[in-house]
Amino acid sequence: MNIKLFILSLIMISSACAIPLQEGAEIVQLIYQAPRPEHCQFLGQASASDGGMVSGEFMSDAKIHAGTANQMKNLAFAMGGNLVFIKKQFNKNKNLTVNKTNQTMIGFVYHCNNLP
Repeated sequence: MNIKLFILSLIMISSACAIPLQEGAEIVQLIYQAPRPEHCQFLGQASASDGGMVSGEFMSDAKIHAGTANQMKNLAFAMGGNLVFIKKQFNKNKNLTVNKTNQTMIGFVYHCNNLP
């Protein structure tokens, strides 16, 4: 591999950004306790993930978490939701590396009335 191409690739990987939040998705709230059913309509299940064995090594834990949360909010917003109950959150590569290289969230998407 050409040294210039290698350096350019390294720069691109090291400046990896979290998944951006789509316009409108900022209204979506992530919670870790099931919502009250009388105020919310269940829309479906969603999962989101960011990082990886290569890119995750060059991203901070905060960027990986933000990317995963943004992806979940984007998915929920696209489904018409404004709240996600995060049922499970994990790093699928935890046995392969000491760093958090990946984060995955599995949640239930709801549309709720009267959210603060």
